[in-house]
Amino acid sequence: MNAEPGTPSEFEALANALRVVLREDREGRREIDLLADASFRLWLNNAAERIAAAAMIPLARLHALLGDFLSIATHAVSTARQTYRDEKRRYRRFPRS
Repeated sequence: MNAEPGTPSEFEALANALRVVLREDREGRREIDLLADASFRLWLNNAAERIAAAAMIPLARLHALLGDFLSIATHAVSTARQTYRDEKRRYRRFPRS
C-alpha cells in the first residue's frame, strides 16, 4: 500500500483525456440519434405511401386520417388518466372500514 501518488500534471492529463473521450462519445450518440430519427421518418413516410397506394387514397388524406386517429387516441388516454385520478381521489376521501 505504498503507492506513490502521481504528479498533479499526470492527473490533469488523465482528466483532460477522459473529458475528450466523453465529449466525443456524447457527440457520436447525438449523431446516431439524429440519423435514427431521420431513418424512422423516411421509413414511416415510405410505409404511408405504400398504404395509400394499396388503399387507393391520396397520401395527404391518409396523413390526415392518421393525425385524426392519433389525436383521438391521445385524448382518450388523457381522459382515462384523469378519470382514474379523480376516482382515486374520491375513493381516498372516505375512511376505510
